[in-house]
Amino acid sequence: MSNNKKIVLVSNTSWSLYNFRLGLIRALNKKGYEVTVVAPRDSFTSKLIAEGIFYKEIYIKNYSINPFDDLKIILQLSKIYKSVKPGLIFHYTIKPNIYGSIAAFTHRIPSISVTTGLGHLFEFKNIILRWVTLFLYRISAWMSKEMWFLNENDRDIFVYKRIVRAKKAKIIKGEGINTLWFSPRKNKHFTGISRFIFAGRLIWDKGINEYVEAAKIVKDKYPNTRFEIIGFIDQSNPKAVSYQQLTDWQKEKNIKYLGETTDIRPYLNKASCLVFPSYYREGISRILMEAASMETPIITTDNVGCRDLVDDGVNGYLVQPKSVEDLVEKIEKFIHLDPEDKFVMGKLGRKKMVKSFEESLIITEYLKSIAKYLPIDIKNVSKHVHT
Repeated sequence: MSNNKKIVLVSNTSWSLYNFRLGLIRALNKKGYEVTVVAPRDSFTSKLIAEGIFYKEIYIKNYSINPFDDLKIILQLSKIYKSVKPGLIFHYTIKPNIYGSIAAFTHRIPSISVTTGLGHLFEFKNIILRWVTLFLYRISAWMSKEMWFLNENDRDIFVYKRIVRAKKAKIIKGEGINTLWFSPRKNKHFTGISRFIFAGRLIWDKGINEYVEAAKIVKDKYPNTRFEIIGFIDQSNPKAVSYQQLTDWQKEKNIKYLGETTDIRPYLNKASCLVFPSYYREGISRILMEAASMETPIITTDNVGCRDLVDDGVNGYLVQPKSVEDLVEKIEKFIHLDPEDKFVMGKLGRKKMVKSFEESLIITEYLKSIAKYLPIDIKNVSKHVHT
């Protein structure tokens, strides 16, 4: 075991490190670790630096398939690892998982790859590209000490395809949710107008078109219902919804676009129900955890990374992916529920988050794993609260 107490976290955005792993970083710092984060610069980089976290910039073209761009990732990370000399590295998302593991291995630094969802990994139409990607993943899995998954389905696929050996594959329940930060307002009620909200990245695979089509049908029968959309458009993503499309939808007056936000809580507090009909290969959906923690009932798909968070008919409803008809049926079913039933549904969602997905539980899992490679005291791991 190394006496080195430096840990590096690598991701493809500063946004994800701040929004998903800030609690972990703070907990590690409290344990005496020196944490350095590595990610491309974006609007959340300054927030990480303001926390007193060491930051190293890297350039990643997430949607590029140019091998020279990917080679640059290895060279950049190799230079950073040589400079920082960490005792352990965590890699998040596909490109850091693959190329970061290679860079860490060349410097004999133990690393853990966290697969945050498969996305379009197995959907490449180019057979050669798909084969090369899987081949590189096999190499990186061999070079990593462990490979973590956020759901059983992803783990099983990687083991079945012999990308990673079963003994290296571990499941953690997402990145955890801070249930104190994401707590409901007092006296949340479900009387009056039913207000549905879609929240997340505005890409087609999140089911936004199905949401809009369902809104048209439901509003025709229930004119007083409201359907809202909130989220950002990732213009670098080839599957992003365009601003023109949003404008066209709003002209039809079935949905209202609320723009972007850095704090989803006020919107979830006002919402009667979160609708998230994603057919994207989620790891564990963050927005579903946030909604459930805030006692907002959920309608989502029977899809990997979504079904894990909803017990059908208990804290929400599951629908078939890409089925507008099923989505309409479940939205109408929710509308017809008594306010008390909706209230109980929200309460049971939060209970599920506190019991199984609370951030402190996930941090404890991290600390236990870190203890295998670096010195750490895993006793008295306190729940972290955002300030």
